[in-house]
Amino acid sequence: MLNDSRRLWMVCCLAGALLCSQAGAAAGWAAMATALLAEPNAKAAALRVVAAKETLDIVQCHTLWCQVRVGGQLGWVNRAAVNVKGDCPALLALGLKDIRRNEAAYSAERDPDHNGRACDQRDLLNMLGRR
Repeated sequence: MLNDSRRLWMVCCLAGALLCSQAGAAAGWAAMATALLAEPNAKAAALRVVAAKETLDIVQCHTLWCQVRVGGQLGWVNRAAVNVKGDCPALLALGLKDIRRNEAAYSAERDPDHNGRACDQRDLLNMLGRR
């Protein structure tokens, strides 16, 4: 049985995924130089090096990786190197949630409960006035 908070979190995740699939990529940037890889795997073939501050079109993100388009080339970069403007609902639509302090997309504004994880379930519930 799901409690109301968990149910709301799941609905927001599904809504975010739907928005992402309809909206396409979001503009972001590489906060540090990083490899653009053919697959979301540290041992995958490197397609090129993405320079710090280079613009990325973020297609989707997962726990450790973001699929991006750089200069027309599609590949994967380490999520910790990716940054993007926007609030938590916008980031959630890309799959960016539970952002840790060591990740470029982390900011105190995205972590109102100051637990070191931005855009996590507690932050979203706080933003929706459900806590």
